[in-house]
Amino acid sequence: MEFLFFEHHSRKKMKKRWKKQTSHPLLEGTLCQALGIDPFLARMLVHRGIRTVTAASNFLSPTLDRLYDPFEMKDMTEAVQRLDFAIQNGDHILLYGDYDVDGTTSVAMMYQFLKNYTENLTCYIPDRYREGYGISMAGIDFAAEQQVDLIIAMDCGIKAIDQISYAKEKSIDAIICDHHLPGEHLPAAVAILDPLRADCSYPDTRLCGVGVSFKLIQAFAQFRQEDPEIWYPLLDLVAIGTACDIVPALGENRILLRAGLERINTQTRPGLKCILDQRKKESRLTVSDLVFGVGPVLNAAGRLDDAMLAVDLLLENDAILAEQKAGVLQYKNEERKLLDQQILEEARQQWEDSPEFATANSIVLFSPNWHRGVIGIVASRMVEKFQRPVILLTEDNGKLVGSARSVSTYNIHEGIAACGHLLENFGGHQFAAGLTLKRTKFKSFQLAFEKQVSQTIQPLQKSPVIPVELILPLEKINLKFWKQVQCLAPFGPGNRNPVFVSKNLVDAGGTYILKNNHLKLAVKAPDNERVIGGIGFGLGERFFELPGGSFELCYTLEKNIWKGKSSIQLNVKDFRATKKQDDEFLRGEKSDS
Repeated sequence: MEFLFFEHHSRKKMKKRWKKQTSHPLLEGTLCQALGIDPFLARMLVHRGIRTVTAASNFLSPTLDRLYDPFEMKDMTEAVQRLDFAIQNGDHILLYGDYDVDGTTSVAMMYQFLKNYTENLTCYIPDRYREGYGISMAGIDFAAEQQVDLIIAMDCGIKAIDQISYAKEKSIDAIICDHHLPGEHLPAAVAILDPLRADCSYPDTRLCGVGVSFKLIQAFAQFRQEDPEIWYPLLDLVAIGTACDIVPALGENRILLRAGLERINTQTRPGLKCILDQRKKESRLTVSDLVFGVGPVLNAAGRLDDAMLAVDLLLENDAILAEQKAGVLQYKNEERKLLDQQILEEARQQWEDSPEFATANSIVLFSPNWHRGVIGIVASRMVEKFQRPVILLTEDNGKLVGSARSVSTYNIHEGIAACGHLLENFGGHQFAAGLTLKRTKFKSFQLAFEKQVSQTIQPLQKSPVIPVELILPLEKINLKFWKQVQCLAPFGPGNRNPVFVSKNLVDAGGTYILKNNHLKLAVKAPDNERVIGGIGFGLGERFFELPGGSFELCYTLEKNIWKGKSSIQLNVKDFRATKKQDDEFLRGEKSDS
């Protein structure tokens, strides 16, 4: 196995805080007795806010029959009736989606479904740079040129008041399937499907764009009295869009992710198979595989070229053509990675060379040479590295355009809004935002944003926290326990992969640095000869910090399959020398040991 040693850097690392989750013995005991489950599993359920037997039963059995009636969503009847009329009347339907994975999977899903009923379908995804996010006037002009009668807008449209009015002037109706927060007024569409509408009482507000679009499909099939199996082949696309849009893996999202992953693992569509063939793991796909393995490849289309390339790949049924199309996207993704690395290094160097490096609470950087389609990814990496709200800006058509990313508990949208008087426009949510400003306003905005963040951010928000599920003896780790943990899957926001801590470990003699800055470990308890392996992604440079004596590891569990044999390994998040007391955990948390 190839491994590397490199010079130890003396720069002080950001110390992570390990936070124990509070235990509730009475609630845990009730779940154990009622459901006949392992006490550790009951504790992890309670940690996720699941405190009744019914809620626990539903969580552990996320089956498709638990999906809500789609007609509970506001305007669903109007949407289904207009869609049915369009099909009966032979209307030309334009499927309009955003250029990210949520949008492209929505368009591919809707096209695959509606082609069962009509051939009058056209797909359209706006150009990220010429048209920007959402429904564009250019998109409406295209629809008019193509003599479109109905637009189904997915993952966008909730604020497209002027654009929908423009479409109406051209006698084009619209159905909007969105999941973003509406403004004060709604567009004059035939139907607006959005669980975040103030007048919508739909039980689950966590769906992303592809989830809302799927509910339209589910409702239409129900209206036509079709067997639900007609939409089963679409569940893989729903899962990809849901995973990559980083929405909570709870409620209906959890159900759709579970069913979609099962579909992908058993009946993989040709285009997706070509992407997944690059994986080196033999284990079943997880949400993380979709987010980090599939999402970047599909996103590369919209970032560096035409997002319709992603739609074409997902819809391709011919294995040879799928391989060719996947090759194009994989090449684009490699190109994106190189840009990513280049911009990250430039941004890191610019920040560390700045006079504000030692004291600033925010990072606002600009370069006219940075690629607009990549700066959002780099901003996220800068947040991981420096634990500060980050805004990276580049130049486009004489103005500065940027992407903002935040630490986990600081609302960067509110921070930007406080400086809105210096901006041309902005939008987003708590963790991510976009903005545009005049170049002459850069320094003023940089100072104003730093002042705002300094006044509102809390010291602990600048230090990463690892929530610890359980203190786990190393001998407890086996395939049986791993299967218990998998009862909580699929994991994602709101339902994170459980993090465990094992104490009083020693190096078993197989610890070294892998290429790509990863740390390979082999550990054991001093009184037990059983050795368990682990890997710390990105922790290679901390090799020299490993204690000479006993230490404790913070990790998640993963199943490793090599040549048909299964084993459990540790995915290490952090380590430190063994402490005599538990005072290294955040104060005020009860012990789970």
